Amino acid sequence: MRLILTFQGGFVGTQCAIDVAASVMEPVWTTLTYIHPEDVNRRQIFQLPEDCSHGVQCMKLIFERSSDFFGRITLYELQVEGWTP
Repeated sequence: MRLILTFQGGFVGTQCAIDVAASVMEPVWTTLTYIHPEDVNRRQIFQLPEDCSHGVQCMKLIFERSSDFFGRITLYELQVEGWTP
């Protein structure tokens, strides 16, 4: 599974936790990994670990840090590839 992100340069989430859950109805969130996007405005591809034995039904991105002084983040593109329900 991989995650594709495109930010506006200067407004990048530079530290991001990827949390996943195996159920939509009553999600129990666990942190799958952390990613650290670069402060650039080009497409960035992150390979995610495949160690989710129960499958992934839900995913959330938690941006913990921003390259912007005020904490703003501008995300133009978000794709998840290689995931099947």
